[in-house]
Amino acid sequence: MPPSSARITAGLTESQKEAVCFGEGPLLVVAGAGSGKTRVITHRIAHLLGGGVAPENVVAVTFTNKAADEMRRRVEALVGRSVQVSTFHSFCALLLRRHATRLGRAEGFTIYDRADSMRVVRRVIKDLELDPATFSPTAVLNYISLHKDRVEGPEQCAQSALGYQDEGFVRAYRAYEARLVESNAMDFDDLLLKVLDLFRTCPDVLARYQDRYVHVLVDEYQDTNLPQHLIARALQGKHHNITAVGDPDQMIYTWRGARLENLMEFEEDFPGAQVVTLERNYRSSGCILKASSACIEFNIYRRPKQLWTEREDGARVLLGEFADSYAEGRWVARQVSDLIEGGTAPGDIAVFYRTKQQSLPVEDAFAGLSLPHQVVDSVGFFDRRPVKDITAYLRLIVNPRDDEACLRVINTPARGIGARSVERLMAAAAPRGVSLMEAVRDVGDCPGLSARARQAVGGFRELHRDLSALDETSMATLIGRLVARIEYLERQSAEERADTEETVDQLIGYAKQYDERAPEGGLMGFLEQAALVSDVDGWNAQAGAVPFMTLHSAKGLEFDAVFIVGVEEDVLPHRRALDDDQHGTEEAAVEEERRLFYVGMTRARHRLFLTHARTRTLRGRTEAAEPSRFLGELPGDCVELVEATPPTPAPAAAFAREMDYVLKDKKIALRILDGDGTRLARGARVSHPRFGEGMILSTESMGARHVVRVNFFNHGTMSLVLGPDEVGVG
Repeated sequence: MPPSSARITAGLTESQKEAVCFGEGPLLVVAGAGSGKTRVITHRIAHLLGGGVAPENVVAVTFTNKAADEMRRRVEALVGRSVQVSTFHSFCALLLRRHATRLGRAEGFTIYDRADSMRVVRRVIKDLELDPATFSPTAVLNYISLHKDRVEGPEQCAQSALGYQDEGFVRAYRAYEARLVESNAMDFDDLLLKVLDLFRTCPDVLARYQDRYVHVLVDEYQDTNLPQHLIARALQGKHHNITAVGDPDQMIYTWRGARLENLMEFEEDFPGAQVVTLERNYRSSGCILKASSACIEFNIYRRPKQLWTEREDGARVLLGEFADSYAEGRWVARQVSDLIEGGTAPGDIAVFYRTKQQSLPVEDAFAGLSLPHQVVDSVGFFDRRPVKDITAYLRLIVNPRDDEACLRVINTPARGIGARSVERLMAAAAPRGVSLMEAVRDVGDCPGLSARARQAVGGFRELHRDLSALDETSMATLIGRLVARIEYLERQSAEERADTEETVDQLIGYAKQYDERAPEGGLMGFLEQAALVSDVDGWNAQAGAVPFMTLHSAKGLEFDAVFIVGVEEDVLPHRRALDDDQHGTEEAAVEEERRLFYVGMTRARHRLFLTHARTRTLRGRTEAAEPSRFLGELPGDCVELVEATPPTPAPAAAFAREMDYVLKDKKIALRILDGDGTRLARGARVSHPRFGEGMILSTESMGARHVVRVNFFNHGTMSLVLGPDEVGVG
């Protein structure tokens, strides 16, 4: 019996009820941070099912496996039935498995991750004899991915190519695509593009899914790229029932193709759309919410909203300044230790940073205090060498045309097939237009191989035949038999054996869970899931460790206490992001960096700690650092300044820029905007006639004068020498 409407809407705010109970047509839900968007989506699905919509007529799409699993679990708890909930890439992979032959592909295609794609690109560059100084593998792959995000194939790129460099990238793009076809493989971008191709070339397939999916729901719509937007628009083309949920203030993925325009221009793309804004925040304390809201309001390209909470203000946001990144790390570790001793679980505390390199000083400090922690952004489980090796064998069973898998395992473990023998096999395969595995099967036709190498290749051929004959009804059993057959553990060195055995056991344990969750999924489904798992999907909140992760990885999570380290100019906002022309303008880049900071801040429930250092060591270089302009945007009444290390003289480079202003501007008044309104207090907001508003970081007496160090929001940190008559109020 379907749940009653009263039960589905119980406990919802009026705005949430409006979104949940919306009828037919396009709906945009602008959901502020912590406003219960997952609850709205799941309750809307429950409302649809309770109103008579069949479960098979609903599809919900999100961006991580964790989010999809959570959404699916909540729907089942509400209505006792499940609906199709998946990531965009998983949804597209499913469609392509069903209809690959309509695109001239075999159903057993392999999904290449970035590492696989990078190896293909390296071979393409070598084969085309492109100059590696101009056409690095990273540059070529980024070029290909950028144009796939724009739904542009090699031929479209060729039409707009200008000069030698563009032509070289187009040649590489064309050759890369040819290699993928030869290997019956698709990369992540292809999963989206090939579905668009399928819908374009096979209108009957599109009509089938338009008929089936009466309601399409898309989570995190601000993170959709152009292909994802076009897929969503195509699916709702008959019934026009699309529910998009998102927050423009949390769009942080321009670098991977996300288009904020998809959400900002939603009403233009879906005429007649209703917009519902969720403004009540259930997550953060009052101080955290005020601080984060004040910061994000400096962005211009957004949908204005006023988040509010019934929760108390709670503890103020702690802002710490430290002599260097290692002092910063030690302070963070001590604070975390105190929180854990006070009863906060390690898994309810998180450390965020802009770049992975920033984690080292904090890791060092945590190790010194024996604090449990997990670096989420380190090598993921499915990127570990033993897992890569074993899944490559599995891929080769499903798809013998997968050259990348074959190259990885043909001599793993070592069986006497050296690099020169592999090159000769590939040279024999190329003129025939066959795969490397086909050349292995026809090893007798390969010239130049020694008798010993020919015997070793023959042994690999027999091994592949035996593996292909293994029963795949249980993935855990299949992996166990495969590991035994290739003698994977036996051929490891004594130093590697223990770690390798542990990783293999973990993989078999994962396979057992897969067998229980998807008993009909089989080998192909297992490989698909392994290929599409993300770093954050591998983090276990119950593991009893403090997660370390980048701000990008923190999206969608929440913790009792959050530490954001390295809140400094050129780090957050990051200089590379500001110099990147992908955003169009520096102002747009700054806005995205501010959104990233906002996302990090709004992950915190009760406590938020922001830290910066006067010097930072990255990649072996120690440089002077200035507080981020974003810190100056925080309201003074929500921030408490702490200085956990004694002041130390900053390197001369830190003052080089400031000294000019000490001399030039000593007669220009500084106006105090808040604080107690009467004195140059640390943390007070001030205004300068040339540099605008800022926040006082420190003051130092020089007789009747003061040296005032100010972080100006738009100009960075500067020092001013001021007399008593040169300070104004208001």
